[in-house]
Amino acid sequence: MQMFKRIADIFNSHVNSALDKLEDPAKMISLMITELEETQTKARSSMAARKAEQTSLAREKAEFEKSVLRWEDRAKLAITNGREDLAREALVEKRFASEQVKRCDEQLATIASILTSQTSQLAQISDKLKEVKDKQQILVQRARSAKEKKQVAMTLKNSDSAELARKFSELESKIERMEADAEMAGYHGTPTASDEFTKMENDSALEAELESLKQSMSKKKEQK
Repeated sequence: MQMFKRIADIFNSHVNSALDKLEDPAKMISLMITELEETQTKARSSMAARKAEQTSLAREKAEFEKSVLRWEDRAKLAITNGREDLAREALVEKRFASEQVKRCDEQLATIASILTSQTSQLAQISDKLKEVKDKQQILVQRARSAKEKKQVAMTLKNSDSAELARKFSELESKIERMEADAEMAGYHGTPTASDEFTKMENDSALEAELESLKQSMSKKKEQK
């Protein structure tokens, strides 16, 4: 029946699609509970109507069964009184009443089958409703956790992208420029005392080496 198809639509949807649309898990679970309760109410209303129809048909069948017996008695009475014409009419009425009893039996069998099916479906709805209510908080937490995991996975996936690599390279270049600016900020152009002493020490060492080289060359000339 159409009213029960909604249950399958609610619980057979694909998980990924549900997560994409599940902006508020608590509201989604509440919506499921509301729809199940509405379906449960409709199912009970339909069953009540079928039971009322069943009761009415059973009463109608009982009346036709009484009619069968009454027309049979009248047919016998007509024969007893030598009125075969009336007996035939009575038998015709009896046949009609018998056919109506058969019709009622067929309809009652159909209604009984429908009620059996509805009883089973109503039990399924009640069980599912209880299950959802019992697991409402757990389902909400699982849905939120699944969505968060998906977001984390997407973030990790995007961390390998060329865009992130470009931004990292730009940041690295900016830091290098900052370091160069810091070094330049410490340079004033005027030699410090330390710089002067270093220059003097280097000059003295150079002069000593030069003098040593001259003396060596002078000795060689004298030996010749």
